[in-house]
Formats: sequence, C-alpha cells, structure tokens
Amino acid sequence: MEYTVSLAVVDFLPVIFSAIGFYFVVHMVTHIDEKQGKIAAIGAVLTVVGGLIKAIWKLNIAATGNDIRWMDDGMFAWMAPGYTIMAWSIWQAVRSVRGKKTFHIWLIPALISALTLASSFYLVTSAPESLAWKRVLLSVMVLASIITSVLLIIFAFRQKLTLAGVLFVVNLIIIFVMNGLARMPEQTITLQWIEESINSISWLCFAIASYKIYEHTHKTFGLD
Repeated sequence: MEYTVSLAVVDFLPVIFSAIGFYFVVHMVTHIDEKQGKIAAIGAVLTVVGGLIKAIWKLNIAATGNDIRWMDDGMFAWMAPGYTIMAWSIWQAVRSVRGKKTFHIWLIPALISALTLASSFYLVTSAPESLAWKRVLLSVMVLASIITSVLLIIFAFRQKLTLAGVLFVVNLIIIFVMNGLARMPEQTITLQWIEESINSISWLCFAIASYKIYEHTHKTFGLD
C-alpha cells in the first residue's frame, strides 16, 4: 500500500477530532461521577495515543519509506484497553444517571485489559508467524468501540439530545463503512483520499456530538 505525504498529513485530522471528542466525553463522565471520569481519562489517552502512533507511522512511511512495524501493529495494543476502559466508565456513568448501582471502578476493565494483552503477548511469542495475536486485540477493540458508541447514542437520545444522538449514529455507521472500504484489495491513492475524507467527517461528527452531551451534563449536573 502506498501513501503520499499529503494523504498522511490528512490522517491526523481524525486523530485530532477524536481527541477533542474524547476530551468532552471524559468531562461528561466527570460531571456525573468524578471517579469514573478519571477512569475515562485513562481510556481516552490510550485510545488517542494508539491513533496518533498509527498516523505518525503513515507519515513516516510516506516521507521516508521506512516501515516501522511496531508502530503499525502497536496501535491495537493501545486502543483495545483504551476503548475497554472508555466503554466501562461510560456505562457506569449512564447507570449512575438512571439511579442504578455502579460497580468497582477499576477491577473489571483492568482485568479485561490485562487478559487481552496477556493473551496477545502469549500468541505473538508462541507463534510469531501467526496473526492470532492481532485478531485478539482487534476483536476486543472493535467490540469495545461499538459498545462505547452505542452507550453514547442511547445516553444522547434518553437525554433528548437528538442532534448529538444522530451525529453519534453517523459516526458509528461510517466506522462500519470504513471497515468495508479497508477490506478492498486494491487500495488506490484515490480510494484512500475518499476513505480519509469520510473518516475525518465521521470523527468531526463525534467531536460535535461529544460537545453537545458535555454541555448538557455540565448544565444538568453542575459539577466541574
């Protein structure tokens, strides 16, 4: 797969938009439950770092032709636990809003993340020629990211934040579309420009929706 420098630079836009969105999501959770907000912050940092490393890898390979494999593959090791932690903290915040019991703030997401990373590490050391280790991380990342999106969608519509809910839905749909486009065997430069443009729009929608729910929770719960 070939990348141009301009295309690689554009790849930073989804990272920037997602970082903005997660910033507001973290503050949304914090307004509801300060302890869960700290958990969400950890998950957000891990997730954004994973995307940033991938974008830097793409820029590096476009500019120098040097393929640093750990930067490409390492994205999943950051984003799998990142999304797992984010999904957990958002779920707990949503339960808190509905007056339901919340659970231990660290135990379950930490356990799932540890098991995921340990399983992946075992597979890559025992069978380095196999891609099973990557499939483990990818599966957890995809599942956790979908859960995160669904929880945000449900929360937005329950709070009668229609615009935010619709934008989160658009973001989730485009994620599935991007997955389909990425599976196409011939990744031409034109196709990649289309993918990056759509992906940037997707995460811009996420950032706007995240700001809307942050603004709502700030007014409703009045916590900083």
